[in-house]
Amino acid sequence: MNARQTLPVLLMLTASAAPLLAWAGEPVSACVSLGNDQEIVRAGNGDQFYLRDGQAHYRVAFRNSCDSITITPTVEISTNGQVGQLCPRDTKVKTKRDICRVQSIEQITAEEFTRKRNLARR
Repeated sequence: MNARQTLPVLLMLTASAAPLLAWAGEPVSACVSLGNDQEIVRAGNGDQFYLRDGQAHYRVAFRNSCDSITITPTVEISTNGQVGQLCPRDTKVKTKRDICRVQSIEQITAEEFTRKRNLARR
């Protein structure tokens, strides 16, 4: 394959990978103080949930599965005992039945959050 043939193939591969990169989100590297305007979308089997905090949107993944997140009426997010603090390390999510440890947090787009919310409502 010569250079003229390689370039279109590389461009096509890059374009096809772009949606995957957008889905992955940006890892959160600093703590976030959560406000009162929140919405939680419980999706899947308890491995993660989606959080809207004002105009910011996050995907929060658990270290281990947190089955109770899928059915709990209330959620309390805290880090080192400070309620309303979402951090990349030491954050816990308290449900009616469990306290679950957070593995990772990614900032996602509003569109991705809306997509997840719509899927969860089906």
